[in-house]
Amino acid sequence: MDLRGLVFRTCATAAFGLFSLQATAATVTFNYTESFGSVAPDGPAPYATATFTDTGVDEVTLTMTVADTVGLADVTLMFFNLDPTMDATSLSFAYVSGDGPTPATTNILTGEDSFRAGGDGFYDIVFDFPPPPGGQDNRFNASEELVYTITGAGLTADSFNYFATPGPSEDNPGPYLSVARFQDTGPDQEGSDWVGAVPVPAAVWLFGSGLLGLVGVARRRRA
Repeated sequence: MDLRGLVFRTCATAAFGLFSLQATAATVTFNYTESFGSVAPDGPAPYATATFTDTGVDEVTLTMTVADTVGLADVTLMFFNLDPTMDATSLSFAYVSGDGPTPATTNILTGEDSFRAGGDGFYDIVFDFPPPPGGQDNRFNASEELVYTITGAGLTADSFNYFATPGPSEDNPGPYLSVARFQDTGPDQEGSDWVGAVPVPAAVWLFGSGLLGLVGVARRRRA
């Protein structure tokens, strides 16, 4: 997707109010609304949320929540991006609290553009929830919440407010700011889905600055 297409997509999204990103100097929230897999989770979107909050110098708190309306579906992966001037492998992650997945059953992987979400783009950070590792009782299910602190030099909530690097296909559904992988979707719990987060400014005055941000972010894209 070229820059013109990306800007057009974001303008159209904002105009129709289909998706949401709420951002201030202290908080960035992703709503997972864009299904691009095979079987969407039950209930209305957003199916999950992820909120980054500035909680100290070089420290951000990440709160991940699965909506209570997704039925028996669970989240197995969450993909995030980082400011391309920063090194994702230098970040430190500390478990604070949560339901379902524990630190022992959650893998946190980092690397610049190292992780591809389905047919979408490449991401810098992945939370890999059970199973595996862990069993069915460790799954990240409806109504559950996980909280982690992330630390790194110069880190703020806005450090995670970046699009993925597009994949090689011209018909990628994204790029997105983040993607969640759902399993056990559908009436027989045998489906799966990918759900992306796409931004819409919380106020009209944010829209112009958001488009300018896209121009800068586009420089990180691979050819």
